[in-house]
Amino acid sequence: MNQTVLEALCCPICKAGLMADGKSCRCVGARSHCFDFAKSGYLNLAGTHAGEGDGKAAVLARRTFLDAGYYQMLSNRMESLLAESTAKFVVDAGSGEGYYTNRIAMERDVLGVDLSRDGVDYAARRAKQISSRAGFVVASLFDLPVRDEAADAVVNLFAPCAEAEFTRVLKPGGILILVGAGEQHLMGLKKVIYDNPYTNPGRSDLPVRLPLIARERLRDEITVVGQGGIDALFSMTPYYWRTSAQDKQKLQSIDTLTTEVDFDIFIYRKEA
Repeated sequence: MNQTVLEALCCPICKAGLMADGKSCRCVGARSHCFDFAKSGYLNLAGTHAGEGDGKAAVLARRTFLDAGYYQMLSNRMESLLAESTAKFVVDAGSGEGYYTNRIAMERDVLGVDLSRDGVDYAARRAKQISSRAGFVVASLFDLPVRDEAADAVVNLFAPCAEAEFTRVLKPGGILILVGAGEQHLMGLKKVIYDNPYTNPGRSDLPVRLPLIARERLRDEITVVGQGGIDALFSMTPYYWRTSAQDKQKLQSIDTLTTEVDFDIFIYRKEA
């Protein structure tokens, strides 16, 4: 974990700053709380939230699908937006297995935060392999172990929006980039499994206090080839948990899936 990322962290117990101490990290508070680095390099700062988050199967599904490049257009747009903002330090709130985090961390320092220990472990190992400037911690988005006003930008892709925490860690003038599923997102997938496919309602947890400065829609069409890729896509969506076994079985009859991808992007700015 690089020094810029480390200096942005704070102790989840007493909120004092952290400093590296060999294979562990200690806070500078009176009690000197200690947290060990995992072998892959991440810190577990989840506290009472430990044990939550996605398991290995969900992490593997996202890794399989995203590494194939199907959502690269969204990753490219996130990079462009951050470059335009000149953000030097970014918090990725809900970093999952680190696909987007590590891509945007090739040009700037990024802290990835997620409750999934399996996801964060993979993300940290991947960061080492590609020499990204990302560091990772296991923690709740609603209790970020990040100092006040430490971040130039916060990105939040398909994860819960913790407006109060995002506002707290943003510098004055910093931006929040939220991404959610657009109304036609994965309609091709839903047409296969549902008799009456429905459009997506959009995010219901948008910020109410931060000023919205821009909104855009990113749309494309992808073709997923192979049962493995189709299964990976389906299992990383919320539909996986809402679909009957009978409807799930419909996906086994196809080995190619063409579907719309539709992303809503919202950009907010903390007032200076």
